[in-house]
Amino acid sequence: MENLHELQAVPDRRHERYADLIPPWLLHGYVRVLLDGLTAALAMIDAYVLRFDFHVEPKMQHSMWTWLCVVAVLRPLSLHLTVGRHQSTWRFFDMRDGLSLALHSLPVTFFVLLVRWCVPGVPIVPYSVLILEFGIFLIFASALRVTRRLANEAIYRPTERPRALIVGCETTLATAVHHFHDCKEAQVIGLVSEDEHLASINIAGRPVLGPPESLMSLLVSHQIEVVVLSGANLKCAAQVIRDASSLDVQVRILPSSSDLMDGKVKVHRPVSIDQLVQGHVEARKEVHQTVVRCFKGRTVLITGAGGSIGSEIVRQVSALNVDRLVMLDQDENSIFELISEVRKPLVKEIVPIVGNIRDHQTVRRTFERYCPEIILHAAAYKHVPVMEENCCEAVLNNISGTHELIDAAIEFDCHRFVMVSTDKAVNPSSVMGATKRIAELLIQQRSSACGHRTHFTCVRFGNVLGSRGSVVPIFLRQIAAGGPITITHEEMTRYFMTIPQAVRLVLQAAAIGSQGDIYLLDMGDPIKIIDFAKEIVRLAGLTPGKDIEIKVVGMRPGEKIHERLWGKDALVMNTPFRDVFQLKAIRVPDDFSQLLTELEAAAHARESDTIIQELLCRLPIDYRQDRMELTPMAIAN
Repeated sequence: MENLHELQAVPDRRHERYADLIPPWLLHGYVRVLLDGLTAALAMIDAYVLRFDFHVEPKMQHSMWTWLCVVAVLRPLSLHLTVGRHQSTWRFFDMRDGLSLALHSLPVTFFVLLVRWCVPGVPIVPYSVLILEFGIFLIFASALRVTRRLANEAIYRPTERPRALIVGCETTLATAVHHFHDCKEAQVIGLVSEDEHLASINIAGRPVLGPPESLMSLLVSHQIEVVVLSGANLKCAAQVIRDASSLDVQVRILPSSSDLMDGKVKVHRPVSIDQLVQGHVEARKEVHQTVVRCFKGRTVLITGAGGSIGSEIVRQVSALNVDRLVMLDQDENSIFELISEVRKPLVKEIVPIVGNIRDHQTVRRTFERYCPEIILHAAAYKHVPVMEENCCEAVLNNISGTHELIDAAIEFDCHRFVMVSTDKAVNPSSVMGATKRIAELLIQQRSSACGHRTHFTCVRFGNVLGSRGSVVPIFLRQIAAGGPITITHEEMTRYFMTIPQAVRLVLQAAAIGSQGDIYLLDMGDPIKIIDFAKEIVRLAGLTPGKDIEIKVVGMRPGEKIHERLWGKDALVMNTPFRDVFQLKAIRVPDDFSQLLTELEAAAHARESDTIIQELLCRLPIDYRQDRMELTPMAIAN
């Protein structure tokens, strides 16, 4: 079952054109004041005419015009301009607004009666005229407001709405009908009631067509598209759902106010990535002309194209008028799904390749056949706790795979090579972060070598919202399951950005084309994970700690409480792109190549995780296992 949500309706475009013909000044608040004044004046004239049998003698006309001016000023003043005034939206005028109108009109009538009775010398007016004026004014003023409401409904009423049947009891049906009348989500054809004594009568203008037992025949005979259960505790709910489902009719629940207040029904809404990132990072969607010129007419190779980052790179690059787009990934299903998303008219040739970047023959054959000019390298093992238990695979994929691509890019004279890195490469405490830092150093070492024209670049950013394994989908799954949300440390902070933002950084870094430098995005201040989790819960319409528990379960191997985007001694500079910063490449130590060769050999030999971690400690990457800052361990997220 699903909670009631907005049903799609198709508006009548002709009516929208009619609505545009209404002058805006006609709906202004001052116009409403004027209309109420004119209504009061007309009511006074009609009261005199009725009181004197449609013939007001000349001696009474002076009195009529005097009191007409009084009520024409006092009535709109009482309704609109005084303290405690009556204010209602005419488009949604209902019975309660009518009662409020009557109550706020009474003081003027009492005041005029009091003046007529107590103040000598005022123009004579029969008491019956003042009472008649009050009644006539209420009729005219209410008619004016009802006319405005009916006109609004006629103009904006959708012409194609789902045909709905409401199932409920005596206490919930009237409220449900009024809800659908005001909101217009569906066209209510009739009602079905559990109460037998309601059969064949009308409730709020809608007929009760029968009991729940007749639902099947009613769905067919009235061509019903939606069944609405009015209330969460109907005895017939299970049978209604079975009957409607058997005919492929949608079922929605409209909870009553008592259901909501008693906690029998919890309503939450989906959370979008844009809601989460709003206020933390400004989203810029326009493509810089430098990026367009860099990619136009080129052959682009994207590794890890089936991943969350890689697939977004494919989507954005496909819009840059590239000549050939080569998508490389070892996941066949991801590549297959991605092909249908690529905008073919903007790309002359789309090449899907299923293979592994660690396979020398696959990489070499790809470069020989398609001669890529730009390589965007997003393929990597990235999950920290998983790589702590698979150190050899992390080295072979993140380092050796990158090594294969770098060698091929130099050999085949590629123009640009961009590697996607991570903030976990800064002072790494995890095997994954250490392997990415080594890949950065490898790129910096090869970029400084002479005799080739390839521009090497690294792009480093923090957590990507919505990517596989990021906290957002994990938190959303935990919320959907009713909680708890699990976090590893109360003080843990992270930088956050969206996948499109991260990819725009990758493309901008590719356009700059430096020699081994690292680029990063201005992501603002780091955000505490526990505050981020609470924000997601609130955006879902729930209360942290009450509806959804937030539980601290302890840090995992390789995690740090705080991540950094660069080291203490890094030289940070501006770039032509306002939100992108550049970290100058450092000189790689002379013994780096020898130590890297030993590490890769140990990984190929499938040495133990302990040996791999010892070799990582010897490399100049400031890797320390004792920096993990572990509390009692727990597997979470």
